[in-house]
Amino acid sequence: DLMLITLMDQGIYIDLVMDSIINNILFGAVLAVLILILFLRDLRPTAVIACSIPISLITAIVCMYFSGVTLNVISLSGLALGIGMLVDNSIVVIENIYRLRKEGHSAREAAIEGAGEVAGAIMASTFTRQLFVDMGLTIGYSLLASLIVALTVVPAMASKVLGKTKEQKEGKIFDGLIQIYEKLLAFSLRFKPVVLILVVVLLVVSAIASYSKGTAFMPDMDSTQFSITLTMPKDTSLSDTAKVSDEIVDRLLMREEIEDVGAMASASTMTMLTGGGNASTNSTSFYVSLSADKDKTNEQIADEIMVDLEELLKENQAEIIIDTSSMDMSAMGGSGVTVQVRGRDIDVLQKIAGEVAVIVEGVEGTENVSDGLEESTGELRVIIDRDKAIAHGMTVAQVFAQVAEKLAESNSATTLETAESEFGVYVKDAQDIALTRELLKSLEISRTKQDGTMDKFLLSEIAYFENTISPKAVNRSDQNRYIAVSAEIADGYNVGLVSDVVERELDQYNLPVGYSLVMSGENETITDAMEQLYLMLLLALIFMYLIMVAQFQSLLSPFIIMFTIPLAFTGGFFGLVVSGSELSVIALIGFVMLSGIIVNNGIVLVDYINQLRSEGMDKKQAILEAGRTRLRPVLMTALTTILALGTMVFSHDMGSELGKPMAIVTIGGLVYGTVLTLVVIPCVYDIFSREKKEPGEENGKLKKLFIKEIKEHGYDDGKE
Repeated sequence: DLMLITLMDQGIYIDLVMDSIINNILFGAVLAVLILILFLRDLRPTAVIACSIPISLITAIVCMYFSGVTLNVISLSGLALGIGMLVDNSIVVIENIYRLRKEGHSAREAAIEGAGEVAGAIMASTFTRQLFVDMGLTIGYSLLASLIVALTVVPAMASKVLGKTKEQKEGKIFDGLIQIYEKLLAFSLRFKPVVLILVVVLLVVSAIASYSKGTAFMPDMDSTQFSITLTMPKDTSLSDTAKVSDEIVDRLLMREEIEDVGAMASASTMTMLTGGGNASTNSTSFYVSLSADKDKTNEQIADEIMVDLEELLKENQAEIIIDTSSMDMSAMGGSGVTVQVRGRDIDVLQKIAGEVAVIVEGVEGTENVSDGLEESTGELRVIIDRDKAIAHGMTVAQVFAQVAEKLAESNSATTLETAESEFGVYVKDAQDIALTRELLKSLEISRTKQDGTMDKFLLSEIAYFENTISPKAVNRSDQNRYIAVSAEIADGYNVGLVSDVVERELDQYNLPVGYSLVMSGENETITDAMEQLYLMLLLALIFMYLIMVAQFQSLLSPFIIMFTIPLAFTGGFFGLVVSGSELSVIALIGFVMLSGIIVNNGIVLVDYINQLRSEGMDKKQAILEAGRTRLRPVLMTALTTILALGTMVFSHDMGSELGKPMAIVTIGGLVYGTVLTLVVIPCVYDIFSREKKEPGEENGKLKKLFIKEIKEHGYDDGKE
């Protein structure tokens, strides 16, 4: 009649998450192809570009295999996030080939010249994006593969597929869009200072609005499992605890969402999972396995369980704690607020810890505040009066030596051995009296005098006693003792905001000399992680600039392109605000990714402006012409990435919460950044390239000088 139940199988959870990510990849690829059809309105160039997706993915997976990167949640999330970017390079190449083909070039000439014109731009954009992804190798391999495909496979296929290209009109909608854009760009170029000031103001406003919502380490994630801890009144027998535990198990199994429940007397869920640790008669840990197709979140199920068990808990004076995040990545950063009270004297530490706990409890948003003394035990302190001890001819050390000897008088009669440990068996003589606290006070101390006689006196004659409490263990950090005061964050409150309030309140607390308060909770984990990401972002920006300098052979053009990054950040911040998401570590990784993606549009635009000016075109005319020509590829690359990431934002599959903040930041940044890149970057270019002498500008000056000379010599007949 033995029945085996699988309570925990991480393979099932991983399979569910992997299926979700693979679905996002497939949907993202389909949406990217649909965008190509919508803009190109021709199946042949669309088919050419669509080939870059499977080739890039297969190449990335092969490279992952040889570099030891496994197919896991993180690496596949990288592919899902990058699926829309795989076609970016191919879009730029095929669109340029398509344009040259319609201008009358042969298919072969258009393929060679079209790929050559944008080769530098897409190489620069690809190399910069590889620096800005958390899933570095995964997306790096796929992007590198997409670059090779765009410069080799796409031109080769285009030279054959586009051999008989028919003349096509852009369409009324796109023609209208171009006209609106040209007017907007011309207007912006006349009021450049206003445009730049407005952009800066929006950046500041968006950042303040986002940070005001607080911070988080990991987004709340759903899973098919959570844990429950039951705590009965102290000294409750194991049988009574078992009865209540069985009742809770029966009620849990009555719920449709719950498949199996495991319970055991234990101090924590981790003890239950590892099978070790000391059992507790008044505590039970439950491991709850949920159905994979449940239609409620773990938080909703937990709330309903609390309501269902409310009466049972009241009757038995028990309490339960439901941890819905103990089995997912959101538990990595700890939880709540923790304050370490550091110093040397245990008594002073306990006093300060109690006062700090009162302060923390008074902050709105904290609950279940602990002063770190719940596990303390009673202690009887013996304080020797040095003068009285000397009067009896003894030192303090000699007195304590006799007390210690009395405490250690019991001897082990035998030892019981088990496979895990040894247990000493002590036999008390019938005439022996147990040393209690009361008897300790009347303990007889003896001393041999110089004349050989014995001097006996009671311990109470030379000492006084204090009943105090003492922690079971002494924690140490940085060579200091400390007691940890902790608190949980109530539902609906942000750990970052609450921690800031706690820190401000504690700054007003007067600490004794030699004692300090150190914040060490979840917020500190968040702060440390964000500092690392800020540093990574700064270094990556520097490397990205240097890569573009090497590619453009110029300091100015990369400097202008870098202005796309704050534009993208503004959109990312607004994306978090609109979606109601906190600024988490995962969201910051999205900003790092976004920085590498958004420069693609700026590179394509600035590179073409430089090409037109090198051919002799006037600066203003080159800016307008480049904006008009590059509008379609810029919109196409942005939309393919946006729609591919949209599958992650709106997905409700298990594990989708991990990539959602990254996708929200990237989509918000791309929507806002793409629109403003087409307007702001030309304005910045117009401002900073004013003094630069280009062939077109030199030709214009020569033309004016030539006309002036003609007029001065009387050859001007009034005709142009």
